[in-house]
Amino acid sequence: MKKILLMSTLVYISISVHAQIKYTAKIEAGYHLFLSRPIKADAGEGWKGYELNNKPNGIDLNIVNGISLKNNFRIGVGVGYLNYEGINGYSIFGDLEYAGSGSKFAPLFNLKIGSSHINNQYENGSTSTFVDLSGGVEHKIGEKMSLQYKVGFRAVHQSIFLPIRIGARF
Repeated sequence: MKKILLMSTLVYISISVHAQIKYTAKIEAGYHLFLSRPIKADAGEGWKGYELNNKPNGIDLNIVNGISLKNNFRIGVGVGYLNYEGINGYSIFGDLEYAGSGSKFAPLFNLKIGSSHINNQYENGSTSTFVDLSGGVEHKIGEKMSLQYKVGFRAVHQSIFLPIRIGARF
């Protein structure tokens, strides 16, 4: 057991030194513009309407913690607060991100996959898997801080949204 622990520690240190692994955190806020509802439901027993009625727009506030590999590829876990025109909720997700190399501005690609829960008209609310794919620009303002501007597509709660986000990465 001691040999396995020692080998694991040596491998971790070796990867950290060579791959330049660093802790990273991100705070972001977004506006979700409703685009469409591709799922059409036939009313059945117990149906109280779509999970998000009346085609609402929404907002989200997210915090992501993770690691950065060579300062370009990032992987993390995030939590977020959701509000779709009065329907509150939260999300828990994995966050993959790639920022290209650039002096001050770099292209940015982001993928979020996770679970979203909203407190809607159904008893105990509704939980749905979501996929959020976006791209944009990362503006480096210092050695350890950058601003991010992103736009993309989000599929969640029987709806498709256009999320527009701004964030800060540390």
